[in-house]
Amino acid sequence: MKSILQNYVEKEIWLLIRDKWYFARIMKVADDLLWFKHKTHNKETEEDTLWEMVVNINEVIGIDKVISVMSRKPDVFMSRLLEVDNNTNNHQQDHDK
Repeated sequence: MKSILQNYVEKEIWLLIRDKWYFARIMKVADDLLWFKHKTHNKETEEDTLWEMVVNINEVIGIDKVISVMSRKPDVFMSRLLEVDNNTNNHQQDHDK
C-alpha cells in the first residue's frame, strides 16, 4: 500500500480509512505514516473546514481514483444508476414508436 500511496503524493484521491471515505490530497508518505488534507462541509453554517490528518498506513483499507461520484452511500448510488438507466430506456422506447 505504501508504494501505491507514494504514486499519489500531491494528488487528490479517495481514501478508505478504517470505515470512512475521505476525498484527500496526499501530502507525504514516510515510514509507516500517511499525511493528507481533506475538507468537511458544515451544512448549518455553509462553511468548509480544511483538516490535516496523519494516520498509520496500515489503517488505509482502500483507495479509489474516481472523483465524480454522486454519493458513496450504496443505496443512493444504486438509485441514481437506476434513474439514469430508466431515462435511457424511456428515451429508446420513444424512438422505437
